[in-house]
Amino acid sequence: MIKRSLILIMVLLCSLCSMAQTDGVWTFSGKVVDAKTRKALSHVSVTDRSVGTVTNEEGEFTLKLKSEPAAVVFSCLGYRTRRLTAAECKALEAEGKTVQMQASSVVLSEIVVKGIDKPRQLVEEAIDKIDVNYPQAPNLLRGFYRETTQKRSRFISVAEGVVDVYKSPYYKSDWRDGVAILKGRRLLSQRKSDTLAVKLQGGPVLPVHLDVVKNREILLNMEELNNYHFTYKGMKQTGEQMAYVIEIKPAVVVDYPLYNGRLYIDQQTLAFTKIELELDMSNEEKATQSILRKKPLGLRFTPHEMSISIDYKTDNGVTRLNYIRNVIRFRCDWKRKLFKSNFTVVSEMVVTDRKEGEGVSPIKIHDSFNRRDNFYDKVIFFNDPNFWGDENIIEPTEDLLDGIEKIKQKLK
Repeated sequence: MIKRSLILIMVLLCSLCSMAQTDGVWTFSGKVVDAKTRKALSHVSVTDRSVGTVTNEEGEFTLKLKSEPAAVVFSCLGYRTRRLTAAECKALEAEGKTVQMQASSVVLSEIVVKGIDKPRQLVEEAIDKIDVNYPQAPNLLRGFYRETTQKRSRFISVAEGVVDVYKSPYYKSDWRDGVAILKGRRLLSQRKSDTLAVKLQGGPVLPVHLDVVKNREILLNMEELNNYHFTYKGMKQTGEQMAYVIEIKPAVVVDYPLYNGRLYIDQQTLAFTKIELELDMSNEEKATQSILRKKPLGLRFTPHEMSISIDYKTDNGVTRLNYIRNVIRFRCDWKRKLFKSNFTVVSEMVVTDRKEGEGVSPIKIHDSFNRRDNFYDKVIFFNDPNFWGDENIIEPTEDLLDGIEKIKQKLK
């Protein structure tokens, strides 16, 4: 079942022997920080409402648009939404200034609080409203996808690409929901000490299989809700609205691992605006079965973390998928050997553009990415500094840039 094996990785033995601006594209590069602490803000949505990106771990971003926007909108959980005109954006960029966001403060007298005595009931009400709060027409999402693998603190592989994602209306399941790779590139370390290759199975299908709101069999159904204890944790700002925060923890023991997490529910519409889940690691065997797909004989696999974060964005009364991130941490060691290594696999996708309505067609079967495949095996090597053209991407962090350069030098 999907809920028992959402993310699968393969640990395999292997034999290892600044973007240019496209003409006619309006671009805005910068950094987003907390207005008070000046701390960089990661995963901030930067958009003109239809086309966008997110900030990286260092708060940096580059937004590319086909024409000058009326405004660029910055939104982040716990902060007030900020809008800048195109002129303001260019002025900040020219002066090398940061985009500052104000942390929100909750004014309880302005909020009608409901459901805090029965948090599960609030979750059930939000589930009942999914059909009206989320797209009721097919969507074709354009997204930027990246997956990285680190051995300890060193990057050993990077793969990234532009993908199209077809999603049917949220009120029904549809086998035609799928992903197609438009373009991609990859790098793999060639160090002799890197005797293990770690590949994420079905990575680009994250927005299809891990969209918890659409795939309710994962969590948001009566049978699964019975497995959890619910606690109301107060209110938090999500964009321009306030959201109820509901914490979930396993309440029973079942034959597959459950989750610890938080559900953010819009105070006005009861739409899920953010979902954070972390696989319960109390039973190592169950967690391993849920995460690991394949490994060499004699290798011991010890899971440490598997977390999922899903952000949704509301525009014109409709809440849509915006950003999804998955992190897996584990240790590998050989029996009767001293060899031990900690690995971190991170995959993320941001929706950079979308089409919606009758003109949207499902992805053709021969173009669709199979969730049993590995993204790394489907794309080419890094070689073109202008590879992305006018596509919006997630800016790489300094650590990732440094890792890419080290891998490139090793390849040379």
